[in-house]
Amino acid sequence: MNSPFSHKGITTILIPLIGGLFYATSFPMEFAPSFPLGTIIGMSLLLYSLAFTKNEMLERSIWLDLLSVLSFSIGYNILGYYWIPETLRVFGDIPFPFNWTLGLFFSLIICPHLIIFVLGHRLYKRFSIKSSSLVASVSSRHLIYALALTLVERFTPQQFPAHVGHSWLSLAPYLGLAPIFGAPIFSFINFWLALTISHKLKYNRLQKLSLVTAFVFLLANIALPLKKTDEFDSVSHNLRLVQANIGNFVKVNSESGKPFAFNEVFERYLKLSTKESTEPLDLIIWPETAYPRLLNSIKMSTDARYTPDLIKEVSRLTNAEVFTGGYDRSSNKNENDFQTEYNTAFHFAKDGKLKDKFHKMKLIPFGEGLPFGSLNQYFAKYIQNISFFANGKNFTLFKTQKGTPFSAAICYEILFSNFIRNNLNTLNTQPNFLINLTNDSWYGETSEPEQHLFLAKWRALEFNIPIVRMTNTGITSIIYQDGSETERTPVFKEAVQDVTLKTKDRSKTIYQDYGIFPTLFIVMILIIISLTIGRRTRNLD
Repeated sequence: MNSPFSHKGITTILIPLIGGLFYATSFPMEFAPSFPLGTIIGMSLLLYSLAFTKNEMLERSIWLDLLSVLSFSIGYNILGYYWIPETLRVFGDIPFPFNWTLGLFFSLIICPHLIIFVLGHRLYKRFSIKSSSLVASVSSRHLIYALALTLVERFTPQQFPAHVGHSWLSLAPYLGLAPIFGAPIFSFINFWLALTISHKLKYNRLQKLSLVTAFVFLLANIALPLKKTDEFDSVSHNLRLVQANIGNFVKVNSESGKPFAFNEVFERYLKLSTKESTEPLDLIIWPETAYPRLLNSIKMSTDARYTPDLIKEVSRLTNAEVFTGGYDRSSNKNENDFQTEYNTAFHFAKDGKLKDKFHKMKLIPFGEGLPFGSLNQYFAKYIQNISFFANGKNFTLFKTQKGTPFSAAICYEILFSNFIRNNLNTLNTQPNFLINLTNDSWYGETSEPEQHLFLAKWRALEFNIPIVRMTNTGITSIIYQDGSETERTPVFKEAVQDVTLKTKDRSKTIYQDYGIFPTLFIVMILIIISLTIGRRTRNLD
């Protein structure tokens, strides 16, 4: 076994470990400012440690490459996801030190796309007999590698997809290419730059095409700044965002039927929702699972008598509609409460009748279910601290009382670009804004709320849509299409925000229409340019 301080140990373990730490610095941290170049530097150090040529692969086994990926993941996990042990303690009731041990094991699955890349590249090298002209030059190979990394990053399932290109968000509103190409083009550029830097470190040769392209790419983004909704001919909606700051102890007990806890939830939402306002309210919004008791959407949609008294009282006193998170009864019935409830967003009219609902579709593994398919029903008999929600099946187009269409996403659903793209493309009418209900209380006073908000912003940029982010304990705000926000609520504080949201009919962005294909088109052009430059260089020689 190589010492971590030997040359091979430094290359295999220490350098990628430092790379993982650098990578994490690109995302928000509560104890230090973020470093936008961290993803590029961090990925450069990992790629430096990997074998790319056949000679390197003869000297370095695939297990060492996988160990490098694991070392990178550990560094990334320790700094970027230090909040996971806190989540396991609060959400899973796992005490110290077992929560920290399990949190460290998250390193094994934090970057599955990098594992797939290493395995795929080794497989390609093993079975490739002769290099084609496409990969004959270093520049072309780097383009292919950058594209491969971008594709596996995009399509490999990840629980918290913080991609290498997301660090560009620090330049908002100067990200004019985001609605055209989405985050994938930014990841591609960063992967390409990382490959260029690692090649320079390893072989002392600099590939200039990536540097020139990145500079042009930067100028193009700056030249096309993003903009918020033009107020001319827009529709105004007076929203009240109610951050009740319900602690986990009260929340869990209110959901368990404890009267003291339910009464506290009732009184707090009633007090905050009915505070005096300077303008007539159109829509009052509560966070994910705000209402603690199980509801029945089928009955509420036909008879307002089944709507909770709290919601009817708030609507009566404010003359406003209510949009809230809660639990909806499913058609499943069993003694283990397996998939008998949906995590749901409910929209109530002013008369208390349910207008529509959305059932959460992407459930959080190990919190709202387990990733074991048909075996989950068996595990539900023995595991009591996992909710085992039913999966929603359909996206929902809501409409305000002014007729403005909007859509919803619950919690981490907002982090998945393909999910939101499918949401918007499935609906017959394009939503003019999106509401994201979430509850980040389980993560404690950590960086998770900042990171969650940071990544959610990319959906506003990619799809040119305002996002109302409503949370239980913070951070609550409205994210605009240019990456700006309304004033943020403080974390773990009661807060009420009365905000006027202006909306207009929106059309699909190019990214919403075509997804990854515009990025593929640009990469094809770059490959042609690279091959042309290589051919001319050989002719001159």
